[in-house]
Amino acid sequence: MAVFIKSGRVEVAARLDLPPESAGDELAEMIDRLAQQHGADALALVAYSASSLPAHRLLTRLMDRLVEHDLTDVLYVGHDRWWSLTCGEECCPLSGTPFDLTSHPVSAAAVLSGLGARASREELEASVSGPPSAEVPRLQSLAETLVGELEGLDGQGEPLRLLASMLDAAMADLGAVDEKTYLLLGLLVSDIDARDLAWARISVATADDHVRLWGGVVSQMPPMLAAAPLCLLGMAAWIGGAGALLNCCCERLAVVAPDYSMGRLLAEISVRALPPSLWEQLGGEIQAGLPEELAPLAG
Repeated sequence: MAVFIKSGRVEVAARLDLPPESAGDELAEMIDRLAQQHGADALALVAYSASSLPAHRLLTRLMDRLVEHDLTDVLYVGHDRWWSLTCGEECCPLSGTPFDLTSHPVSAAAVLSGLGARASREELEASVSGPPSAEVPRLQSLAETLVGELEGLDGQGEPLRLLASMLDAAMADLGAVDEKTYLLLGLLVSDIDARDLAWARISVATADDHVRLWGGVVSQMPPMLAAAPLCLLGMAAWIGGAGALLNCCCERLAVVAPDYSMGRLLAEISVRALPPSLWEQLGGEIQAGLPEELAPLAG
């Protein structure tokens, strides 16, 4: 992870998969480019890995290539310990400094909010992989039945009002959302206007709740119907600062819907490490782009 600091404050943090040591120069060039893009005057680098030697070698290579930047700290984290590569033994013992995330106040607050940390990247990837393959035929059949019910709605306005009402109810009590509701939400946002209406409703204050909601939708959607819910989950993750989850959504979208336009936008946000603060501008543009009759439903 690269943390870009400007005037003593974190401007943006970019989460990147650890590349091979041979790709260190390319990674350094990307970090340098992002630092210039965000006007960063300092950097912090953190490598999380169970394999200490490759991580140390990569960090050392990055330190050599980023000498023009003020590196406030360079940390290797693994096996419930951390080591700083920018201090001596007097501040960082050879055995590392142990830590326990389970007892940290931030972890407790996250669990209370329903945002417990994933145990691994694989677990995070699994959370966006959709339903088990054995469940797909049943869910596909249920989705087809629900499509038939939706066809009975009048015009476009009624489905959009239904979506707004369902979103209000879901956000009021996320624990009460059931399988049918998840599927209905996923089907409704397959319409671009409906998707953008749901998109416009995400804010910094509600992003974590939207992550839970659209994560639940993604967990029930057959692959051929997953594009729009995956994008909404990815957008909520970005707005809420969950970059690793955003990347996982982008990776699955590249498999199930590589040509989906909103998926390409998410990929650009990820590659360019755009800060969530840009949502204030982008969200306003999304709301302004909604048909006039939908504006009251955007919340």
